[in-house]
Amino acid sequence: MSKRRVLPLAAALLTAVASSVALPAIAQTEFAPTPLSPDQVGSGPRLIYLHHEYPATLDPQNTSAFVGQLAMEFFDTLVTYEIDPATGIADQTKIVPRLASSWDISADNKVLTFHLNPAAKFWDGSPVTADDVYWSIERALVGRMGWGTTQIETGGIFKVDQMKVVDPETLEITYPDGLGRYALRNFASMSLTVMSKAACEAGRTAEDTWCVEWIKKNAMGSGPYMLGEQRNGEYLTAVANKAYWGDAKPFYSEVMFRVVPDAQTRMLLMESGEADIAFMTPNEYAVLSKSPNTKVFSVPSQQDVAVLRWKPDVPPFDDPKIREAVIKAIPYERLVTEVCKGFCTPVQNLVGVNTPGYVADPEFTTDVEAAKKLVAESKYAGNVPAFEVPVVQGSGNMTAGVIIQDALRGIGLDMQIKPLTQNAFDDIAWGKRDLKVSIHSMGPWWNDFMYWAYWMYRTDSATNHIQFSNATLDKDVLAALLVPQDDTETYGKLQTEVLDILNGEHLAAPLYQVNWNAAVSSRICNVNKFPWGTITFSWLRPCA
Repeated sequence: MSKRRVLPLAAALLTAVASSVALPAIAQTEFAPTPLSPDQVGSGPRLIYLHHEYPATLDPQNTSAFVGQLAMEFFDTLVTYEIDPATGIADQTKIVPRLASSWDISADNKVLTFHLNPAAKFWDGSPVTADDVYWSIERALVGRMGWGTTQIETGGIFKVDQMKVVDPETLEITYPDGLGRYALRNFASMSLTVMSKAACEAGRTAEDTWCVEWIKKNAMGSGPYMLGEQRNGEYLTAVANKAYWGDAKPFYSEVMFRVVPDAQTRMLLMESGEADIAFMTPNEYAVLSKSPNTKVFSVPSQQDVAVLRWKPDVPPFDDPKIREAVIKAIPYERLVTEVCKGFCTPVQNLVGVNTPGYVADPEFTTDVEAAKKLVAESKYAGNVPAFEVPVVQGSGNMTAGVIIQDALRGIGLDMQIKPLTQNAFDDIAWGKRDLKVSIHSMGPWWNDFMYWAYWMYRTDSATNHIQFSNATLDKDVLAALLVPQDDTETYGKLQTEVLDILNGEHLAAPLYQVNWNAAVSSRICNVNKFPWGTITFSWLRPCA
């Protein structure tokens, strides 16, 4: 019987060996992309990447995780994170150049100046300029691009007049309160990818000021892969940019992003060796972990706590006893066992298990009898209103919803599940922010609880799908953005106050800590994890 091949990322990388196929053989004792000669760039075979749904847009500032993967191939950022050579996991505290060859911070810590690499070129050969950087940020701030706007604001840029184009290769940004916790680091996030202003303005209609419509099917970036053929609803391709100006040149000739809605079909295609990369549910990962054709990677995601949350002024959650009863009724161990099948991590707080400040809270322990008593004591005793939870069809959240639904029936609550496509869910959650109850894991960019709270609960956040509002929380999460990384005391006080609001008022239940899981062909090495679960394709090389 074969052993289960579930690999922490470090173990998988350290045992992999990259080799031949027109490449110099190297033993992977240190993680780095193998240098390529000019004739090796883009000379490799096509990779097949399976996804459950076709993207509604290619917009890196207003998009799903899938398009986030595309964004990191099509576009470049000013800076990026150093990937740990021993593990293959990006270290967000170590910033290295990308589009910007260097940067300066003023003595008063209020002005950040980027100097662009003059070699950086868009796919059409035009230079990447400071004007393109300015326009890409302006697009999000003025055009209000959903989560992309919120992400930029977490780095301390709220107004366009904070930016100044000094010359074609120099951009100056002023922070009135000083550079905060994420100011520089944020420029490696996909919401700050740089798009071609000229290409947008040449392709858009007069009414499409910020290219929202144009970028649904078009792109002009400077990244290692270029947008290729598209067939709506079926596939799109990313073609190697053989003239890529950056250091990590792409080996594989193209990546076909193929839509396969059914998770089991994706699993079978991976198991047979017909596909190379796929993301699925724990059921399929459990099977593939035993396949000789596939490696399954599983590592805890940073502050990525899956929660059931609710709008506290909507029945029946307007009664604190009902909120507490739901928390007590949830079968936490069953969720980890049946939803995750070992591909997630138990958690007893809204703070992630590998996030600073985590302390297990006994409040988040299953106690059905206590839950029944709370329901009986509530104002809805004997007549609790039903409530609806929209979820993406076939997702892990839907599986979790079914289990929670079953548990809540045991205490007299009727939770109705509404299955939706990813695009339909995104429209309600991100477009309209109109969820009354939500099962959500946001995959935060930073491993900080207050950053997570900023996104999940700040009044104007794009990810505050339930439109929660609390003035103290808003003040604290904004203040936390300015706390230096090494000032743990100040940050800890703010975090405690926000936790007292969320946990004290029973506003959410942490279901489990999400793991980043990926199934990758055994033929592929140099697999890496960038924030938000993206893989840098230009680093990938064939194994021996």
